[in-house]
Amino acid sequence: MESDVFKLPLIKISNSLFYQRIKKYFSKSKNRNFSRFYLQARALKRDFLGEKIKFVSIEDLIVWTCEWIKVFPISYDIIVGIPRSGLLVANIIASKLGKILTTPELFSQKIGWISTTITKKEEYKNILLVDDSIYSGKTMEKALELLYSYRPNIKITKAVLIVNENSKNLVDLYYKVIPHPRIFEWNLLHAKRGTIAIDLDGVVCENCPPGVDFNEDLYINWIKNAKPYLIPTFEIDFIVSCRLEKYRPSTEAWLCRHNVKYKELILWDIPSKDKREGRYAEYKIEQFLKIKPDMVWESNFSQAEKIWKATKIPTLCIDEMVLFS
Repeated sequence: MESDVFKLPLIKISNSLFYQRIKKYFSKSKNRNFSRFYLQARALKRDFLGEKIKFVSIEDLIVWTCEWIKVFPISYDIIVGIPRSGLLVANIIASKLGKILTTPELFSQKIGWISTTITKKEEYKNILLVDDSIYSGKTMEKALELLYSYRPNIKITKAVLIVNENSKNLVDLYYKVIPHPRIFEWNLLHAKRGTIAIDLDGVVCENCPPGVDFNEDLYINWIKNAKPYLIPTFEIDFIVSCRLEKYRPSTEAWLCRHNVKYKELILWDIPSKDKREGRYAEYKIEQFLKIKPDMVWESNFSQAEKIWKATKIPTLCIDEMVLFS
């Protein structure tokens, strides 16, 4: 309650014209000290207003689902997952409990995934309808309408792994209350939050194999034929890479060939690769202080931690799926 007393005045100040002018000045500044001050102030504001980003990994989802199963109030006859993310949770539940897995659409067609050791029933009395999270409840309601249209008298338990305070009353069962803003690993490539700067090697494409970097012919061939890795469906604001500027044409050609949407590609404008040694994180920090994104995706754990400490920009380590915030 005490923090709420200070939140309203801070929100009013944040909306004032004077504050917006100051914010715009600092956000556009290329001065290193001004940039650090701006980013640190932005981080403090996030913490104070409860806007710190929460990240949930697929590993979290698996562990929480297995814990959740232990406290189910009854045994369910069939598990119905809401595509697509709800199926991830529903599949774990069905596999763990040895139950039939289906979707609302397939249930109405008497189709489901079933093991040869599971006895199929003619009628299912207790149905567990599962989704990964819930916001407005519209998706859950559509699924319910479909199920009831097929069998009006069935008993359905609405279950969601992750809710927030405003949505937990929309379901019968839930496991974790996680307020917004939040990011799920399984939706990472589809849900953009603010301005994003993304590493190239180890994120958008595979990391360069050991030894290839030292052989120019092999390295150029690798750039042209690198395997794509995590390519977002949304437009990336900044791709920030430690590749040298001289490799821009072949890098841009690769990005185009793999339909990577982006606004700006930032490469390292130095004469040779040996000049980068030990300076990878330092280079990226310099770039992030200039462009001030809302979030960074970095492949390397050590570099991600250094970027966060130096800039206070929420930084997701892709290798470990850990968010520094």
